[in-house]
Amino acid sequence: MTQADPLPPTPSGGSNNTAKWVALGCGGCLGVTVLAGLALAFFISRTMRFAVGPDQNPADSQELFTYTIPGENQTIFNMGMFGMQVIQVANTDSPPSVLLTMGQLPSYIKGNDAQQSFVEGFQDSVTTQGSYQLTEQRVEERTLCNQPVSVVIQTGSFEDGGTTYNAASLLTFVEHNNDARFVWVLAHGDAPQTSADQVFATLDCR
Repeated sequence: MTQADPLPPTPSGGSNNTAKWVALGCGGCLGVTVLAGLALAFFISRTMRFAVGPDQNPADSQELFTYTIPGENQTIFNMGMFGMQVIQVANTDSPPSVLLTMGQLPSYIKGNDAQQSFVEGFQDSVTTQGSYQLTEQRVEERTLCNQPVSVVIQTGSFEDGGTTYNAASLLTFVEHNNDARFVWVLAHGDAPQTSADQVFATLDCR
């Protein structure tokens, strides 16, 4: 092993200069970090919106579709994020006997199969007070936003606190202004199919 060459002598005041440049460098890093954080916060605030609960502007729930739900209703969920938007509105029954979900899918989800899989995944993630069991399924051709659409209709039951009701579900997709949108009406009660049909008949694209 050879002895390392001695370090060259440090010029007078060199350590002070080094410390000054390190401090300036770290200050610059901190400035860049702060600016990046502010830019990210601004980007997120412009691309993501999330609200839960009834204390929301009712007009915000009609950004994608106009609709009418019998009786009093409230917006219970409103989220917009990276091109995706989901809004849920329900009547004020406890538990809600009508739940309307409206959504706009991100532009990168192309094709009917991909869109169907995305929405089915969303449906599986939705939790409600009580339990829906939808078994029977059929497809009907209807009109939404002045366009023919295929509506998936499911019927079954809803159970809450030991009481069982009839239940119905309507789901369809529609293209509007080059956006893929969907609507899902979930209802239970004495005449759930009638309730779901009435809500569906009032839907129109904004």
